[in-house]
Amino acid sequence: MTIDTMTPPADTGRKTRVLTLASGSAGSGKSTLAAALAEQTAAHGLTVCVIGLDRQRDVSRLLGYDDPDADEELPTLIDVVDGICTLTEALVPGRHSKTGEAIPGLWLVLESGRLDTLSVKLAGVTARELWLFRLLPELLGRFDVILLDCPGNLDLGTQGALIAGHEIVGCTKSQEKEARGLTSLEDKIAELYKSFGFMGMRDGLDWVVIGEGVTGVSQGKVYFDIERQVREAYGELVVVPTVRDDVKVPESYSASLPITLYNPKSEAAMAYVKVGRAMKLYG
Repeated sequence: MTIDTMTPPADTGRKTRVLTLASGSAGSGKSTLAAALAEQTAAHGLTVCVIGLDRQRDVSRLLGYDDPDADEELPTLIDVVDGICTLTEALVPGRHSKTGEAIPGLWLVLESGRLDTLSVKLAGVTARELWLFRLLPELLGRFDVILLDCPGNLDLGTQGALIAGHEIVGCTKSQEKEARGLTSLEDKIAELYKSFGFMGMRDGLDWVVIGEGVTGVSQGKVYFDIERQVREAYGELVVVPTVRDDVKVPESYSASLPITLYNPKSEAAMAYVKVGRAMKLYG
C-alpha cells in the first residue's frame, strides 16, 4: 500500500485517549517525546494520531515531513482552521524520513509556519480558546491515542490543546528554565479551568516527564538538585524513568527520525519506551 492510497482508520467507537504535551518553556523535549511515544504506540499495534501545533514543525519533521509548507499538496493544521479542509482530510500517514515508507498505525496532522497567525485568524470567534475542542471530536473513536504536541509557549495553540486534552503531560528537563516552565503551565491551566472546567477540562497535570536528566551529582549538582526538586514537587505524577542525557537524541533530530527508530538500543530510546509503558499507552 502506498502512502497516497492509505486510508485513515474508520470510527469504530473505540475509546480515544487525548494527551496534551505542553510546557511553559521552549526546548523542553515535547516534540522528541511526542515522536517517540507515537512511534512506539503504533509499534505496539495501536492506532495513534499526532497533531502538531508548533510553527517550528519539529514533530512533522521527525515523522517524515521536513517542510509541509513547501508542498502545496500537503494539508496542514492551519488549512483546517481556514476551512480549506477538514481534520480528517488533513490526516497524512507518518513515515520513515529516510525510506519514505509509511509507519503502520501512525497518522498526523502537519504543522505550518503560519500557525503564528492563529490568534489573528480566530480574533472574531466567540470563546476562541475552544477552537481545537470544537474540531477534535471528528477524530475521536478512530484512534486509540491522540497526541497534541504544543509549542513552547502558552499561546492560543497551547490553550486550545489544554482544554481539548483528556490528560495533560508536563514536559521538562533538569534545568531551571524548563522546570520553571511547569509552574507557568500550571498557572495557565488554573486560569483556563475557571472558565472551561465545567466542560471537562483537566484542573492540573496528569503526568510530568523529565528529559535530558543527569545520572547523579557528579554530572552537575545544580541539575541534579533541580530534578530532585521537581520530583519532590510533583511526586507520583513524575513518570519513571527520567530520560537521561544522550547524544543520540540530537543525532536523531538531525536524521529526522524518532529516537526510537534512529537507535532503538540507545539509552534514551529505551527510556522513552519505558515512559510510554509507565503512562499505560501500551503493555
